[in-house]
Amino acid sequence: MLMDKTQDRLELDSRLDELSRVQPWVDALADRHGLAQDTRYAMQLCMEEALANVVLHGYGNQPGNPIVIRASIADGSLFLAIEDQAAPFAPIDPDPPNDVRPPANLESIEPGGNGILLMRHFAASVAYEELPGGNRLTLGFPLPSQT
Repeated sequence: MLMDKTQDRLELDSRLDELSRVQPWVDALADRHGLAQDTRYAMQLCMEEALANVVLHGYGNQPGNPIVIRASIADGSLFLAIEDQAAPFAPIDPDPPNDVRPPANLESIEPGGNGILLMRHFAASVAYEELPGGNRLTLGFPLPSQT
């Protein structure tokens, strides 16, 4: 998925403590674009899940590996693209099984293995691309209408 002009970028190392830098960055994007609280929550949750997966599963919890997040605007949405250099891994199935459904509420979720379901539920769009030497996961969130 190509995106129109990049508006922001954040570079992280593959350490879980680095993820604490993401919330203020996402908050600043949300402030700049006037996003509602529910969209901010969705962005934070999806980013936390996706980035923890990259660190823990993609890089095997080994520090010293790059993760780059790019934000861009296109077609009335804010897109957050997460790029890594881990082994290719498509975290989304274009045709999920019929018995895989988003949780009814957060209280009903069992810990572990729900990140992809949460991203599909809370992001307006989820797209994966295998890159030469890595991965790109792009999450889309609607911008408020400009009326």
